[in-house]
Amino acid sequence: MIKGFNDKFTIKLDTSACTSCISGHSTELNDTWYYKDLTFESGKIYGLVSEYGLGCEYLSYFLGGRIEFEEVRVCCSGTPISRQDLFDVSWNLEPSREPYGKNQVKRSIEKVLSRRSDTMSFQDIAERFLLTKERYSRKFTELSGERWRASSAYGYAQNKRIYFAPYNSSAFYERMCRSNLLKALHELTDSGALVVLPVGSDEFIKHIADEVIYLGKSYNTAELKNFNTAFFGEDWVH
Repeated sequence: MIKGFNDKFTIKLDTSACTSCISGHSTELNDTWYYKDLTFESGKIYGLVSEYGLGCEYLSYFLGGRIEFEEVRVCCSGTPISRQDLFDVSWNLEPSREPYGKNQVKRSIEKVLSRRSDTMSFQDIAERFLLTKERYSRKFTELSGERWRASSAYGYAQNKRIYFAPYNSSAFYERMCRSNLLKALHELTDSGALVVLPVGSDEFIKHIADEVIYLGKSYNTAELKNFNTAFFGEDWVH
């Protein structure tokens, strides 16, 4: 882990070198990010809001170090960093998207705790993230409403600093917060981590995020009408 992630940190995205009108497309994510300069501070939950396919999932995975930077310049507290730097400190909250999802909860967390120099125990972690004893031996992907809490606990035990996720609906986040997800997310931000949650609308996320960032494309319908009129004439709309 680079030194800048050990304490409070700020992630800045500089897109001044980006010349494309539409960039950041990834066939794997089926999502397109319309580049813009952005700043993210540790210790906060960010809601990334856009219509599906207009950037919120792409930016989430970008901050997780899963996507090439291309022309985007990224700095951590003023120091330029690489995609690998982000990858090393990030954690996907959705276990079904990652290999760790097939691991058992308690065994996985105990294994990483055994490599730490402090005295934190599995029970300490379980209490912080409200893990239930009946599910300790289950795989992460076998959990339902508890799986993001268990995932948060696993990332926390590894001292991950950025937590990201795939696109979900407002209803998903509302259901997960009914399962005490917000308690887990606050444990992460209280430890100085950064959490980014991509979602389709701000209907629910605005009530739980510290900041909401709106992404997507601005549509110029007058320009579109003029474009089509030039090809089809004044009566092209019936």
